[in-house]
Amino acid sequence: MAPRPKSVRHLLRDKPTLQRLDRELKAQKTLLVDLQQCLPADLANHCASAHIRDNTLVVHTDSPAWATRLRYLAPQLTKAVAGEYPTIQSVSVRLIVEQPVPAPKATARHSDQAAEIIHTSANCAKPGPVQDALRRLGDVLKNVKISE
Repeated sequence: MAPRPKSVRHLLRDKPTLQRLDRELKAQKTLLVDLQQCLPADLANHCASAHIRDNTLVVHTDSPAWATRLRYLAPQLTKAVAGEYPTIQSVSVRLIVEQPVPAPKATARHSDQAAEIIHTSANCAKPGPVQDALRRLGDVLKNVKISE
């Protein structure tokens, strides 16, 4: 019999690596909230995450315009968070780059004009399997409804 899966709460309690990751995540969330409180509201809404690496506050934002504005405020930001985070010496702003969504493939479109051309071609063809196939194709194209 397979062992019962452990709940996330038990895993966080029992595994040191997961405990460390949980602490780091909570620290990053706290840092982000502290950072957002030091910024104007419109800019704070565009800060997605923050962490400290090698005495540098790394802030992730969601657009180039907000990243530029945040870089401009970096010296004041360093001073504003110095009381709570004295190890921070500089600010690095990173842009969150979203992967582009691929455009949907174009669907084939049928027209009455195409059906008429195929029927005309069928009438010009020699009687036989090719003529029959062209007529069937023309009939199918006439009956196809295009959904947009």
